[in-house]
Amino acid sequence: MNLPFSPQPKSWFWAVWGLVCVNAVLSLALRRSYLLTAVGDFTQCLLLLAAFGFIAGNVPRTEGRTRLFWMLLSLGCGMWLSAQVLWTFFEVYLRKEVPNPFVGDIILFLHEVPIMGALAVRPHIERDEQADRLGVVDFVLLLVWWLYLYLFLVIPWHYVSFNDQLYGKSFDVLYFAEHVVVVIAVALAWWRSKGGWRTVYGHLFGAALVYALASVTSNVAINLGKYYTGNLFDVPLLAAMAWFAGVGAVGGRTKVRTGVQPEAGTAQSAWISWTAMVARLSLPIMAGWAIYGGQAPSEVRNFRMLLTLCVMLLMGALASLKQARSDEELAQANVDLREASLSDLLTGARNRRFLTVSISADIQQVLRAYSGEADPESRRNRDMIFYLIDADHFKEINDHYGHDTGDEVLVEMARRISSAIRNSDVLIRWGGEEFLVLSRYTDRENATALAARVLAAVGGESFTVKGGHTIRRTCSIGWAAFPWFTEHPDTVRYEEVLRLADCALYEAKRIGRNQAVGMLPVGNEPVAVPPRPAEDTPDRSVTHFPVQTVVIQGPQILRADSPVTVAGSKVVPIS
Repeated sequence: MNLPFSPQPKSWFWAVWGLVCVNAVLSLALRRSYLLTAVGDFTQCLLLLAAFGFIAGNVPRTEGRTRLFWMLLSLGCGMWLSAQVLWTFFEVYLRKEVPNPFVGDIILFLHEVPIMGALAVRPHIERDEQADRLGVVDFVLLLVWWLYLYLFLVIPWHYVSFNDQLYGKSFDVLYFAEHVVVVIAVALAWWRSKGGWRTVYGHLFGAALVYALASVTSNVAINLGKYYTGNLFDVPLLAAMAWFAGVGAVGGRTKVRTGVQPEAGTAQSAWISWTAMVARLSLPIMAGWAIYGGQAPSEVRNFRMLLTLCVMLLMGALASLKQARSDEELAQANVDLREASLSDLLTGARNRRFLTVSISADIQQVLRAYSGEADPESRRNRDMIFYLIDADHFKEINDHYGHDTGDEVLVEMARRISSAIRNSDVLIRWGGEEFLVLSRYTDRENATALAARVLAAVGGESFTVKGGHTIRRTCSIGWAAFPWFTEHPDTVRYEEVLRLADCALYEAKRIGRNQAVGMLPVGNEPVAVPPRPAEDTPDRSVTHFPVQTVVIQGPQILRADSPVTVAGSKVVPIS
């Protein structure tokens, strides 16, 4: 999408500066007349229209905070244009001197606030959404503050106690202060930026500086009675308008995008917040001035005091809104941080810390369900089952394809396991290529069904990785149920049951992999037996109870395109 003043055609750009040159020649060649006034006013309108068009032409081609930057900048130029149109209406259409005070002064004064807002957006800096949302409130606070200063210092001499000299003096001082703030803000942005943004900010600094100097020069000429529209004092102002159009043209030719450089520091990132805070703190000082300062008439004092009280309420409400948003963001950040601390960064599954934090409540839930006071309904789905899942021959993937491919397989494996378990179950990255599924609110009689689903989900299809490679991998599972003895649920701790699941996983690996082995007690009484020799299960000689194993074979793959079948289970007692 291109606007009529899109900066692509260079003829538009040279036409803008041609208008400046023509007006300069006419200022030298013609004396003060209606024709010169009309040419000067229309030239300013055309230049501001060009500036608005060139800058607004960048809006549809950008996105994010870069688009907001150009939108605010075009809004400032649009307000400037509307004030100039009102000026032209008086001088050209009505053929009258522009009155002082001028109705368009407030528009002319406020048109630089969106320019400040564009600089506060800082599209060249990497910022998060939270900072952007809070920055909107700070910008509104500054907008209210500048409007308050205008109403406090200028408006009383127009509508409350008319005094054209004090009105003009107050407006000039405040308008000059606004120019200084804009020039300093652009200079800082130019100094701290890089690449294409440095070019854009450099031209914006030049335009803002020339505009500030032109405004000061024109005000001095007005006070000396030597200014009229179309004279040489307008040439710097026309140059500033043309340069603003150049900012839009440069922005269209230069590749600029949001967040191209990191944040420069906390102090720099918080300057708008500090400015907004200073604006709020200035209100009591302004109220004291309204009561005790100067020689203003009583009606002006009363107006200023009432205005300050109203603005205090408004800015207090905005500050409360910002604080509420900040508290909400902080609460969400704490939730996100907690979630991150309990989750595995690679697979998105929970981590071991999650088990440490949450297992106590789950254990208490199981023990209550097995207590004598439990109602009949709560005696269903009382068990908690630990499934330890380990990828078979995973080291070969890392050795042959690299660790990046291994990570891909782990991520996909976690996804497949998640699809095979219930919503109430928890998937935990236990370490390396090993996962733990904590199955809650279930019955041990149904434990084999979940194990069979996981075996089929992991080994039923090939893993497709980068480069178009397909890798077939299965997994081995070991599981055990808590409580170990249903009649004596608090006899064996959950840590021992987890070790039994680890023994079952070792057994699944030992007898051929691609199968699930579950361990269940023989009988329901806690009768201890001597541990098995360490050579039977190295480093896993923790089974001090008579147990039996339930074995489920994994998917049997005959061909790459053959259907997946899962064998039945068998119970093998271990004496």
